[in-house]
Amino acid sequence: MKKLLQIFAGALLGCLCLGASAADAYPSKPIRVVIPFPPGGAVDTLMRSIGPALSAELGQPLVIDNRPGGGAQIGASVVLGAPPDGYTMFVAEIGAFAINPSLYRNISYQPVRDFEGVDMLTRTPMVMYGSPTGKLPSFKALKDAVAAGADISYGSFGPGTAPHILGHQLSRALPKGKFTHIPYKGAPPALQAMMTNEIDLLFDGVPGVLNMVRSSKGVPLAVAAAQRSEYLPQVPTTAELGLPQLQMDLWIGAAVKKGTPPAIVNRLHAAFEKVLADREIWKKQADLGYSKASMTPAQFDAFIKSEIERYRPAIVESGATVE
Repeated sequence: MKKLLQIFAGALLGCLCLGASAADAYPSKPIRVVIPFPPGGAVDTLMRSIGPALSAELGQPLVIDNRPGGGAQIGASVVLGAPPDGYTMFVAEIGAFAINPSLYRNISYQPVRDFEGVDMLTRTPMVMYGSPTGKLPSFKALKDAVAAGADISYGSFGPGTAPHILGHQLSRALPKGKFTHIPYKGAPPALQAMMTNEIDLLFDGVPGVLNMVRSSKGVPLAVAAAQRSEYLPQVPTTAELGLPQLQMDLWIGAAVKKGTPPAIVNRLHAAFEKVLADREIWKKQADLGYSKASMTPAQFDAFIKSEIERYRPAIVESGATVE
């Protein structure tokens, strides 16, 4: 029996050493980066921007694999169908990680159960804005419209998206207002609706709002955060305006399949951190309106869990569901 135990212990030690060697050798082949959105969006733009530097840091090519559709479920299924070895990575945003679990009735993945967080890459607060030629070019105009019982329309990028959740919360915070939600199929038609005054209000992240402001097509009314944005310092926060419940950040993060060895997760995390710490590389993101958002893998895991719990009540109350 003693000899049998010794053999078993030796075999176990050999397996552990083999696993450690595999982690030490990582990466030894190209890494696929699955993005559950079409080319040209925020997540895709970020990864293509930092991709060359990240590839150089890891010593292997990064292959961007856009898998849009199904509310990120198609992209998630690609990652979950691959081995948990760090060679298939999932890069997405708040919707895929925190909102979809409460929005989709039969979602095929669960972020906390199925993924290991690697790092949060960027974040930016949402901003409520109106049109300079519309009926709500200021927060005072919004309050006056609510007091007068006027009809107010707010757009979104679709049911259950961040602009919808915040618009719904705004309607609850200002119960005397007559708010109507108008969903669009994505950001482009919603932005077009704002520019033609088809809708009165829209929530979007700082990068999107900055584009509208710089082209004189949008007027920021409030930043949905506790502190003012460094990119819109003149714009008050929702907390300052008496609407502290209206707070949301758009954020982008990276994850791998649950069960990926910690050494590999940490290797990816360190590579992201080094690349995003580079001044020239980060300047490109800062110019767009993003803020740094470094988190350890454990912190990112905990953050995702807290975000799911935070937004679930608002999503349920809004009545937004997707089959």
